[in-house]
Parts: sequence; structure tokens; C-alpha cells
Amino acid sequence: MFNFIVKWSVYSIYSIAICFFFQFLNASYFISNIKDWYFNNITNDEIYDYIIVGAGSAGITIASRLIDAKNKVLLIEAGGPPPYFANIPVLAPLLQHSPYDWQYKTIPQHHACKGLINNQSRWPMGKILGGSSRLNYMAYIKGHSADYHEWFPDYNNYDINKVHNSVVNDLRWCSELCDTISASVVELSQRISYRNDNVIDFANVKLTMKNGERWSTDELLMTKRKHELNVITHAHVNKIKFNLNKAEGIEFTKWGKQFNARAKKSVIISAGAIGTPKLLMLSGIGIKNDLKKLNIKLISDLPVGKNLMDHISTGVDLISLNTTLSLNILKLLSPKSMMDYALFREGPWTSAGIEVIGTLSDRLTNKLHESPNIQFMIIPVGISQDNGVALRKLMGISDKIFSDYFAPLAYKTTITIAPVLLHPKSTGQVKLKSSNPLDEPIIDPNYLSNEDDVSTMIEGIRFVEEIVNTDAMKALGASIYTKHFPGCENLIFGSTKYWECYIRHLTLTSYHPAGTCKIGSVVDKSFRYSRFLF
Repeated sequence: MFNFIVKWSVYSIYSIAICFFFQFLNASYFISNIKDWYFNNITNDEIYDYIIVGAGSAGITIASRLIDAKNKVLLIEAGGPPPYFANIPVLAPLLQHSPYDWQYKTIPQHHACKGLINNQSRWPMGKILGGSSRLNYMAYIKGHSADYHEWFPDYNNYDINKVHNSVVNDLRWCSELCDTISASVVELSQRISYRNDNVIDFANVKLTMKNGERWSTDELLMTKRKHELNVITHAHVNKIKFNLNKAEGIEFTKWGKQFNARAKKSVIISAGAIGTPKLLMLSGIGIKNDLKKLNIKLISDLPVGKNLMDHISTGVDLISLNTTLSLNILKLLSPKSMMDYALFREGPWTSAGIEVIGTLSDRLTNKLHESPNIQFMIIPVGISQDNGVALRKLMGISDKIFSDYFAPLAYKTTITIAPVLLHPKSTGQVKLKSSNPLDEPIIDPNYLSNEDDVSTMIEGIRFVEEIVNTDAMKALGASIYTKHFPGCENLIFGSTKYWECYIRHLTLTSYHPAGTCKIGSVVDKSFRYSRFLF
């Protein structure tokens, strides 16, 4: 009874703290807007060498390189600077669903997301200097050489190990799961079924973190020559301006006023997998019939917005432990954890959630790719552990699903080994809702429309079952949570049909949408738009 009272008290404090933090984010964004308005000084029709739309992970990096080459650059961003406390890793999820997030939603999905509100997947994306490198979980994962060779067959010198990055570092703190998962993988690798055809690779995750703090690309802006770089924040780009089918600048709106900026050399669009196709279509580059319906003048008929793909995941809180881990809500809110971080930048507050990343390549079913087809994210804190205060809302899990399935796990130790689909065959599309630049686009990833994706995800769940059954995991009292997921009650738990139902209900994004400006049909191998537009 005493333990229950302690936990209830801690969760009450946690709920109040979360509420205050979201209010703090709203206040920070408001103050940022006021400061931006007060110091607003934009010259209309100013000429630059390069204009970059989107001050995110790629946009700022490109701007940095161009400035080093003595170019005059305009970097324009819809959001503003990051708020105070944004560098604390453990707060990573809490910038989602805030003013610093575009807060995109897909349209209701026919084949997936049945356990989410209105069958819609929530897609957070950074509306902030640093882009999604400010909202993400900081995991740094090297690309597989086979993927690069598939995209660029004539490129034979790919070696990521030659690249040194001083802001990519090992975890400064890890729960018991790190060693346990490592031991489990060694145990599985020694079994006959995983010796030849399956390749397993697990390791503690590396993070974009420096001295215990989140490192995002906006840090690069602090060191650059101010006279060669103009950063405009809180501005919405309406369209790219063309002259004889050549991009010559942009039109943007800030504080209700319309401005133009011109580029002597190039306009670079770095607005992400949603923002980039949206801007191109608003500018007249897209599918002819779609643009015609919206009375947008056609510049070039290209399949912009097509081929939308995303890495999906599932398996949240699927594993229960009868052992308490050193990373949980109680430990996070303890005075010791707070002091460890405040004084030494150590302890649980340096955790962004993901502790181990693994991949599984099944050469029997993955004939089209030499690279792995399934990734696994090992997360020691589940959405049920905060009693539905914040985490499940960020994922869009419905009230009924949470109360029926996740709520019974509150105050218990749950972990997630989430399988992630790396090579989805299901593709969707981004389309314009209207010709108004401020309207959100229509996002349809068409999740799980291809049955092969379901089969691959089931294979991932089966591997999770095998991990749970290792001696190393059994030492923590690990077991699969056997309560039927709502909507799948009539199926035999653990059967292939059950797991298909489970996956189609609990379909979650891994925050990696891509493909909407496909190489070959929309851009060339140098990422320039086809038909000599730029």
C-alpha cells in the first residue's frame, strides 16, 4: 500500500510537471514571436547567391558549407529558435505536439493504424531552427553501403567509417537492458537457425550528443560569419518564383506582409519529405491534372509527392518484466538524477529513450536487398509507465485502446523491442489540399497496403519472441504481454493472424518519411530537379 501511495504521488507530480512544461513551451514560442516581430528588419527583393528553404538538419548543414565558400546565403525557416532546456536529452519527446512541431497527421488509413485516433498516424516534424534534429531521439545510425550502391550503382567508394564526427558519442548512461540485450543476441547467434541465413547485428546506440547535451544542427549557426548569412525565422514560403522556367527566387510571408528574395545561383529546397513537395506543387511543379484542379499554373509535369514511404514500427509495451529497471519515471524524477545532470551532465537525464539498435537480415525472404530488412529499437520506458499523461497522446493512441490494453500495465515494468520495417513496399502520396500555402497538405502513406510488409513485420515480432525466451531475458523475468489487443480478441494469441491484426491496429511511425521527390523521376543524382529548372 505504501509503495502504491509513493508511486501515485510521484505520478501526480509528473503530471503537473508535464502540464507546466507544455505551458512553458507555449510561452517560449510566444516570446520568440514577439522578439522576432520587434527586431524584424527585412529588405524586400534582396539578392543572394543561394536561398535555402528550411533550416533543418540538411538545410543548415548546406548553408554552413556554402558560407565557408564565401557565398551570400539566405536561410529561411517557418519556426523560431529552440526554447531553453531543449538540450536536455530526456525531454526529447516533449517538444512534439508543441508550437515547435508541424504536427502533421495522415489521412485515416484503410489497412493500418486501427488503434489510433481516427485511424490517423501523427507525424511530428521540426518547425524550429535545427528542424527535426531538435525533436528526434538523437540516434545516429550509419547507412548501409548496399542501400547507397542501389541508389548510385556507379559509386564504389562509400566508406562511412572514414567520416569522423565529434558530436556523435556513446551513451553516457544505460539501464540493465544494454548488457541483457547483448547477452541475448550472443545466445541467439549461437543457435543453428541463425548461423547461415540470418544476420543479426545489435549494439548500444550512438547519439548526436556533446558533453551530455543534445547537439542539433542549429549549433552550426553560432560559428558562422553573420554578414554572409541572413537567417529569417517565423516566415512561410509561398512559392518559388520562375523566369523562363528557371528558378530565380522565392515569395514568402512574414507577419502578414509579403516579401520576395532573389537568388543569383540557386534555390535549394530543404523542407523535408512533406514540406518540399508541398512547396514544389504550390510553385507549379507537380502532377499536371492535380495542379490544374487547383488552378495552379503548370511549370513542369513531374510526379512530385508520389512514392511516399515511411519506416513503421509496432510492439510498444509488448514485454513485461518482474524486475524494476534503473530507468523509470520514479528514477527520472528523483533528486539524485536531477543533480547528476545539473552538476555533471550524467545519469538518466542523458537518455533519449532508445538504448540499443539492432538489425536482422533474412537472406531467404530479403532477396531484393543485401541490407537488413528489419531494425529493432530497444526502449526501457513504455507509454503505459506515465499513465497516459503524455507519451500515448504523442502517438495518437485512442482513449479506449489505452484504457483497455495499456492502462493495466501502469505501475508495472514494461519495455519495448520495436521491430521497424526498413524497406516498405507500400507507398503513398502527398497532395495539396488547396492552393493556399498555409493549408496542411494531404498525407497518405498507404500503410500496409502491400502484404509483404505485414509478413516482414510479423517476422520481426517472431524475433522479439525469441529474444524474450533467451536465458538472459528470463533473468529479468521477461515475458510477452498476453492480453489480446482490442479488435483482435477473436483470434488465437500468438498466431500469425493475431500478429497481423495486432500490427494493423498498433501501426506507428518511426519518423522517417521519404521518397516524395524521387531520384530519377523528380530529381537527378545531384538532387537537382529534372527538366533543367534550377
